[in-house]
Amino acid sequence: MRRLLPAAVAILALLVPAAAQARPQKGAVLRVDRAHHKVEVVNPAHLVRSYSVVGKLSSKLRSGALVTFKPSGKRVNGLRINGRTRKLAFYATVVTSARKGAVMRLPDGLTWKIGKKLLKHRGLAPDQVVLITMITDSKGRVSFKVKILKSEDPTGGEDQEASGTVTYVSGDTLTIDTGDEDLTFVADPDLLTDIQTGDEVDVTYYEDNGALVADDVSLVGDGTEDSVVTGNVSEVRDDGLTIQVDGEGPMSFTAEDPDLLQDVNVGDEVDVTYYTDDDGTLVADDVEPTDPGGDGGPDE
Repeated sequence: MRRLLPAAVAILALLVPAAAQARPQKGAVLRVDRAHHKVEVVNPAHLVRSYSVVGKLSSKLRSGALVTFKPSGKRVNGLRINGRTRKLAFYATVVTSARKGAVMRLPDGLTWKIGKKLLKHRGLAPDQVVLITMITDSKGRVSFKVKILKSEDPTGGEDQEASGTVTYVSGDTLTIDTGDEDLTFVADPDLLTDIQTGDEVDVTYYEDNGALVADDVSLVGDGTEDSVVTGNVSEVRDDGLTIQVDGEGPMSFTAEDPDLLQDVNVGDEVDVTYYTDDDGTLVADDVEPTDPGGDGGPDE
């Protein structure tokens, strides 16, 4: 299926029957506007969509949350949180770029600002289409990579996906074994920084004059997506906590932010959202009292 410009996608969305639009969709949260009960979601095509949320907004609903929902026009209901991701990639159009930073326009019509300390790319010009990759590291620090797209089509042509084991990686070249065949891609070296031979990866790519060009390379099971576990608090420390999990015993976590533990006491039943750091440490990035009503769905 030929990819479309954000404007074209928006026009087509108006023509899709309401029943089709009501099908469950998934994405990753970019921003939450709690004052106006709105959320911006990056969909699998890297396009940002803005919705009004029906029902309550969970405290766990924040940038990087992986969600499923049922859209109805510009409103959504049945919003559910399924995990977290530390890498968000989305398309934008440059509005202005100066020494103090850049202002981008997202496909949903809202703006996105990147300050000079975070904007590493220079030479951006108005009306350029770019792919912004926002990465949050294990310490909560945010960095951005901005890739200028040569084509006005923000997805560069035919969108395809492949998964496999990395058999070769060097510079701007990646080869994977899919189990059926070997595929070799050309990629921005920044996409391959953390990729090694033997890794399992998902690759999003398109064809350009016979070459396979990767515009996203993601590790499979690399620990960037968080897990959630429920248990009773048995210990609270300055830098973390331990909980007793039914059927599994004790689990100890280091807190990403000590403020997460301010209202946590021994004996509390809590939901801990966590990820595994490079050294094997379990790092909690959210600790919430267990909610018998669910994890962010609407009140009904």
